[in-house]
Amino acid sequence: MVKRLKSVKTNWLSLAIISLLIFIPIYPKFPLFNVSETYVAIRFEDFLVGAIILLWLLLEIKHGFPTLRDRVSQLILLYLGIGGLSLLSALLITKNVVPHIVLLHWLRRIEYMSLFFVAFASVKELRNVKSYGLTIFIATIGVIIYGLGQKFFAWPVISTMNEEFSKGMLLQLTEWARVSSTFAGHYDLAAYLVMILALTLGFMVGLKNKAGRIAVGLFGFFSLYLLVLTASRVSFVAYLLAVTLVLLGLKKYRWLGPILVISFVLMFLSADFAQRYAHTFNLDLSALSSRIKFFKKAEVKEIAQVPEVTPPAEEELVVKKPRLTPSPTPRKVATPTAEIWKPTTELAVEYSSAIRFKVEWPRAVRAFGKNPFLGTGYSSVSLATDNDYLRMLAETGLLGFISFWLIFLEIGRRVILFFSKEKPGFAKAMVIALSGAAIGLFVNAVFIDVFEASKVAFIFWMLMGILVGLMKLSPAKLKSFPARR
Repeated sequence: MVKRLKSVKTNWLSLAIISLLIFIPIYPKFPLFNVSETYVAIRFEDFLVGAIILLWLLLEIKHGFPTLRDRVSQLILLYLGIGGLSLLSALLITKNVVPHIVLLHWLRRIEYMSLFFVAFASVKELRNVKSYGLTIFIATIGVIIYGLGQKFFAWPVISTMNEEFSKGMLLQLTEWARVSSTFAGHYDLAAYLVMILALTLGFMVGLKNKAGRIAVGLFGFFSLYLLVLTASRVSFVAYLLAVTLVLLGLKKYRWLGPILVISFVLMFLSADFAQRYAHTFNLDLSALSSRIKFFKKAEVKEIAQVPEVTPPAEEELVVKKPRLTPSPTPRKVATPTAEIWKPTTELAVEYSSAIRFKVEWPRAVRAFGKNPFLGTGYSSVSLATDNDYLRMLAETGLLGFISFWLIFLEIGRRVILFFSKEKPGFAKAMVIALSGAAIGLFVNAVFIDVFEASKVAFIFWMLMGILVGLMKLSPAKLKSFPARR
């Protein structure tokens, strides 16, 4: 027995990835140290990630950098290298960035993408992938519970949607607020849930245990419900596309109809969600949902004043926690403007679209025009562009944009090759699910800066490392956990 224990080699990187998959989704974004001239703070997770990257680096040095010999890893290094050239160009040529801020942004991207290497190196057998999936589900259960607590029991919110909130203030949701759970904002939570829902389908097909599949199905339902509570329109579209592609890839055609029906029913039962889509496409959904609410005429509700937020569409949706000291009861006063007030949701939808189309996207296009090859440097288009592809073009130019997509063209080539050769089983189901999760995030990136949202970016690059590591396993190691047809 003692000899057997001595012969067991501990996969320290696997344990490190498990710790991150638990910690990052659950631990709120409390700041540790503030950085001058920005409200992007240094957090505890940065030290944890830094320690794990150091562990990976020491192991790589010991074994001669095997991870970096892979083509995907080399393409990631190419992208980060171009980002460094863009940084130098911004400092020496365009000179439109603050030196320590542009350096911080570049280092953050290195931090996010380095977890690809760690996750890739940690996949030694199929059992690792199953452990990661179980870990993600456990962490997401915590995210779901806390999100429901925010919605129904006034549990505190930690947000980074503006400078004041990012100091670690404890907030509470108002009636029209959207759930963010342990994430920095509802958009980040929604993007995370899109990836989780794609993985859920892969596990439902890949697991052969019926009880386990039922448990995963219930988990998926509550994840979908939490996604609806975020009322993120683009994330819902990303979810629909991701799950459709996953089901088609898994050849579960009969599942597609029921899942889409459940998804749309939950959407229409959400007053805020239904209104947002109605205002987006100028539709009248009152006949489909009697729960759609509007502010009553000649009635003004007192709304606590909060600092300006980014994106501005959310400024009326989150308020500070009320003080405990007594104060006079405010009176509702009818005013002439009360008759022409639009619903809060309608104002938010209009403002959200206007800030993208009239401010953020044109600003990114102008920045790209200044230096089409290397861009104007990280942080040169402010903290938000609400389109990661325009932001990439503006900050790193065509060279950065092309090198970024080369990473995923190579991963996509391997997925197609794996899909064409590998027989149905747990491994194939997970490759399809992880690919669907990536596609869902790519759709999100059209309207949200998801690759800069730390919690989402950490999880995404770990999932991509797991995907590439899974596809590099030998055929003998891929025969475990056969899927049930």
